Amino acid sequence: MKKYIKFLMIMALFFIIPTAEAKEIDHFTSKVDNDVLIEDTYNASVAAAGENIDFKGNVNGISFGASNKIEFNGKTEYGMLAGNVIEVNGEIVNDLVIAGNLVTLNKEASIGRDTIIAAADVEISGNFDRNVSIYASKITFKNANIKGHVKIYGSQIEVEKNTIIAGTLSYPEDSVYKADKDAKIGKVEKTEAIQQENDENFFTTVSAKIWSFLCLTLIFATITLLFPGLFTKLHDKYEKTEMGEIVEVFTKGLVTLILVPIIIVLLFCTLIGIPLAIILLLFYGIAIYLSAIFVAYLIGYKIWQKVFNKDINMLGLGLIGLFILFLCSLIPGVRTLVSILTTIIGLGLIVEVLKKSKKE
Repeated sequence: MKKYIKFLMIMALFFIIPTAEAKEIDHFTSKVDNDVLIEDTYNASVAAAGENIDFKGNVNGISFGASNKIEFNGKTEYGMLAGNVIEVNGEIVNDLVIAGNLVTLNKEASIGRDTIIAAADVEISGNFDRNVSIYASKITFKNANIKGHVKIYGSQIEVEKNTIIAGTLSYPEDSVYKADKDAKIGKVEKTEAIQQENDENFFTTVSAKIWSFLCLTLIFATITLLFPGLFTKLHDKYEKTEMGEIVEVFTKGLVTLILVPIIIVLLFCTLIGIPLAIILLLFYGIAIYLSAIFVAYLIGYKIWQKVFNKDINMLGLGLIGLFILFLCSLIPGVRTLVSILTTIIGLGLIVEVLKKSKKE
C-alpha cells in the first residue's frame, strides 16, 4: 500500500513540479506543460515536452525537445528535437539532431558541427560548419552555407541560388533533383536508388513514433524515481562492455523471446496452468514493451561515458538513448532491424538485472 501511495505522489509531482519557473541552475532540468518557455541560462541539460516549446535561453548542455511545435531561438551545446513543426533560428555549438514533419532552419541558424534531420519536408538555410545528412520526401536549400558534405535520402531536392556547399552533395539516383545555375556546389554525385514512402504515410509514422517516445519517456522517468537500483545494476555490470557480454545478453534475450511463448502455450493446455499462463503472458508483454527502455538507457550510458565528462544523470541517459532509438525507428529498412534487436537485447538486459537482483 505504501508503494502504491508513493507511486501516485510521484506521478502527481511529475506533472506539477516541471511547470514551475526555473532560473539558473546546475543540474538536469525537465519541463512538461502545454506551452513551455526556456528563457534562462542553464548550466546543465534541459528536457522539454508539451504542445508548444520555445527555446530562447542559453543551455550549456543538451537541449531535448518533444512537442507538436518547437521554435529554437536560443543557444545550446547540443540539440535533439522531435516534433511535428520545428523551426530553428538559434545557435547550436556542436551537433544537431532533428526528427519531425515540417522542419525549417532559417538564415539565422548556426550549427557548429554535424546535422542530422529526418522529416517529411525540410527547408535549409543558415550556416553549417560541417556535414549535413537529411532523410525527407522534399528538401529545399535556400541561402545555405555548408562547409562540409551533404548526404540526402529523398525524392524531391531543390537547390536555390545563393546556396554554397563546399563538399559533395550526394542524392539517390531515383530522386528529382534541381539546382539553380548560380548555386555553388563542390561536387554532385548520385547514390543507389531508394524506395520512398509518401508524405501521408510518413507523417502518420512520425506522429505514432513521437507519441511512443513521449510515453516511454514518462514510464522511464517513473521507473527511475521508484526503482533507480535497476539501472544502477546496469552501470556496475556494463561499465566496460566486451563483445562476449554483448553476445551473452543477445543469446539470453533470444532464448527468452522464443522459450516463454512455448511455456505459455503448454500451460494453457493444462487446466491448472491457465491462471499462471495468463500472468506469465502479461509479464511477457510488459517485458517486451520495457525492453526499449533498458536498451536506450545502456546506449545513453555508453555515449555519456565517451562524450561527457560529467556526473551520471539517469533521466538524461535514458532520454539520449530513447531519442536515438526514435530516430532509427523513422528510417525505412532500418526500423524493423532496430526493433528486433532492441527487443532481443532488451529482454536479455532485463534477465540480467533480475538475475543480479535475486543474488542480492
